[in-house]
Amino acid sequence: MRFSNFFIFFTAPFFMNKFDRVISTLVLLQSKKTLKAQTISERFDVSLRTVYRDISTLKNAGIPIIGDPGIGYSIMDGYRIPPIMFNEGEATALLTAEKFIGNLTDQDTQVYYSSALMKIKAILRSTEKQSLEVLDDSIVISNFSDWEKKTNLQVLFKSIASKNILKIEYQKPDGSNSIRNLEPIGCYHQLNNWYLVAFCLLKKDYRTFKLNRITSLEVMEAQFATTHLSLQNYIDQQNEVWKQEQQFYTIEIAFHPSFVEFAESRKYYFGFVEQSIEKDAVHMKFLNSSLETIARWLLQFGDQAKVLAPVELKDRLKTLATQLYKHHK
Repeated sequence: MRFSNFFIFFTAPFFMNKFDRVISTLVLLQSKKTLKAQTISERFDVSLRTVYRDISTLKNAGIPIIGDPGIGYSIMDGYRIPPIMFNEGEATALLTAEKFIGNLTDQDTQVYYSSALMKIKAILRSTEKQSLEVLDDSIVISNFSDWEKKTNLQVLFKSIASKNILKIEYQKPDGSNSIRNLEPIGCYHQLNNWYLVAFCLLKKDYRTFKLNRITSLEVMEAQFATTHLSLQNYIDQQNEVWKQEQQFYTIEIAFHPSFVEFAESRKYYFGFVEQSIEKDAVHMKFLNSSLETIARWLLQFGDQAKVLAPVELKDRLKTLATQLYKHHK
């Protein structure tokens, strides 16, 4: 029996029986150029021996899989399976993602995603289509900002994939402009902003560029062959450097129970570590490098929050409260 005669139901790995897992392995193989057995093992939480058996099952079913254990597997070019069938939960997740994409990416990416989602909708059952039509008008993501429409994410993504050198004009924080030739590594989104990580040929080092500061962008014909570190490795390195440069304070605060919900809504922004209930107050512990940031946050709680440690934070709060009193007086 050939698997190419089946529609594929891509199910969550922890609910998979053998049939679902084997079919999902086939889908996973088609999504990568080369896939190692260890990756498949981790994805579906099974042993390597089970992976080898699943690969053997696919080969016996006529799937043209190339590769061996320890090297990696791939499917022969030109082989395709029929359209994938999605369950209602997966289709709903894709619809929700579309709402975010409209706010977090540029217009080209939104158009491409909407086009892909339309093709997915075309193969859904009528009941699932009806559910999505209802949800389409029932999920709204507030617009964060509209600067993303000015970015060139698709151009950047293509240049990263093809390893084309980029020429950009960049506006520095002081308002001056700089022209750079870059070997792009990747893009990431953080706190409502997109960033480009690249190797700067002028500075001979890795640099991060805020996309809304790139005033012009040109993809050069020249390509680079240098193998750079991965985007995640770069981010991890930068985070480690930042941590080493910071002086972290252990901060302890007692909140009145009636104000705890307001503190909890923002606690993770300030390095929340743990909390406990002590007598008639909720004690929270934070790890933060900026006493100024914490102090200004605590001002809004007035006498419903008491700083237990450190003393420096207490002193800063007193100073800010005095300044606030004089300002309004």
